[in-house]
Amino acid sequence: MAEHRQLNIYLLRHGECEGGEIIRGRSDVALSDEGKAQMWRSWRAISSALEQLPSQPERLALLSSPAQRCQAFAADLKADMPDYFPAPLQQHDWLWELDFGDWDGMKVASVYQQHSEAAEAFWRDPVANTPPGGESLPAFRSRVLDGWQTMVQRWLAREVSSSESSGSRDSGSKGSGSSASADAALILTHSGVIRLLLAEILLPGQMPPAAVFNALELPYAAWVRITLYASRDASGESDQEWQCFSKLHWPQ
Repeated sequence: MAEHRQLNIYLLRHGECEGGEIIRGRSDVALSDEGKAQMWRSWRAISSALEQLPSQPERLALLSSPAQRCQAFAADLKADMPDYFPAPLQQHDWLWELDFGDWDGMKVASVYQQHSEAAEAFWRDPVANTPPGGESLPAFRSRVLDGWQTMVQRWLAREVSSSESSGSRDSGSKGSGSSASADAALILTHSGVIRLLLAEILLPGQMPPAAVFNALELPYAAWVRITLYASRDASGESDQEWQCFSKLHWPQ
């Protein structure tokens, strides 16, 4: 007999940041006032979407990139709605943006002025061309997908808690709360992480070509819902992995 579960995961990109048009990557900059307003507008839209689900979740797991442009809003959201997010805020390193190396923190215009050939090559074919001193797209893909798959399997096994997740840090909560009872999650992260996950749904198991990876434009505070339909043989071993099919609800 097969066992089935359904999970809804909301991916939310951070809002506009201070510092202007720069390549952020690992640069840790704060949200601008407009960026904070964008995030709250998107959260209200997500809340409305949650109310339309056939089975409305009473609680959400809350995960975030460690970058302050993500985790600061996540902490504010949790503080504002503690009953909705009862478990500790989880910060995961796998949710960090691509590391752009020497380009991190530079103005976009300056990168094209000073490194025009390398910049053009990267955006034309990011798989074959890595920013100097930065993270390759294959390494980025492995980091994100390994973290995603570990999270999903632990969640399906009802083992997701900040203390059990590799590379995570508890924040903003006392006690040993767990998100094990939640079948929905809100994840605050970056455009590169979201685009990579969308590309994996569209082309599972394949390295995303530039035509897919670079063509998925996500504005500040854009959000998308991914529904996971999971199943496994209930008569098998208790540690048997779940098999998942993902459905993409197009970005908002």
